[in-house]
Amino acid sequence: MARTADDLIDARGPRFASVVTAVVLGVALVGVYTPLFPVLVGLQALVFLIGAGLGVRRQPYVAFFTSVLAPRLSPAPRWQDPTAPRIAQAIALVLLVVALVAWAFGGITVAVVCVAAAFVVALTLALTGFCIGCEGYAVYQDLKRTSE
Repeated sequence: MARTADDLIDARGPRFASVVTAVVLGVALVGVYTPLFPVLVGLQALVFLIGAGLGVRRQPYVAFFTSVLAPRLSPAPRWQDPTAPRIAQAIALVLLVVALVAWAFGGITVAVVCVAAAFVVALTLALTGFCIGCEGYAVYQDLKRTSE
């Protein structure tokens, strides 16, 4: 099925979302030995669940960007297919669920590694515009095409 312009998203939305995500996960990592950790990681996991399940447009941070910030900015310089960011959100969701389960059972090291991985990916996108999850999805699609 061919994509239309209405299917595309402003590429600045996911980048803005990654800034907020990096802050949330960074604060969670600082409070790993406190009850703040599961609360922040749980809330961020819920945000990823919405983005992966309902689409990136409905992800709370992207929705905020689109409705509040984007109208005050110049027109989007780049539009992108939302599929790769949606897959990236699903992968991040899995990491955070593993982190929460590990934290609940005393696996602090596993929890920190999982949250740190999601933090690094979010920070990379926030600072450079390079989405590791999106690029991983593109590589997967290329491999899938070549094996057919």
